[in-house]
Amino acid sequence: MEKIAESYKSIKISDREQAIFELGIKLSAIFHQFLGTPIKNDKETMNSIAKGIEAAIKCQPFVSSVKVTFQPFLETEYKTYQKKNEFDYTAISERNLIAEVEICYKNWIVQGKSEWIKELHYPLMYISDIKKLE
Repeated sequence: MEKIAESYKSIKISDREQAIFELGIKLSAIFHQFLGTPIKNDKETMNSIAKGIEAAIKCQPFVSSVKVTFQPFLETEYKTYQKKNEFDYTAISERNLIAEVEICYKNWIVQGKSEWIKELHYPLMYISDIKKLE
């Protein structure tokens, strides 16, 4: 499969750049596909949904590991989430989703993370490490 994909890559793009590109795609997929998914504020539900997201992302090419976790919703922090009755639930948001992905493309390992950064008031996606395999 890698050879087929390679035939579509510009010769101007290095393997390192392709690995970084792949990481960006996976982090963006997690963020944009799963925001808004219904979720309850309990560990069992959060773990179950996190494992489902991880399994879905692991299906994609070049993914060597994925870890998804959720920050619990605190009614005092998130005024939009105040449980009114037993049928009430909330949804995955940029404030509670944390995703870590590792890509292995040819001889490059790239790790990245998506998480809410309070100081920026923004869900930042960033490269946390990159290394070349010898």
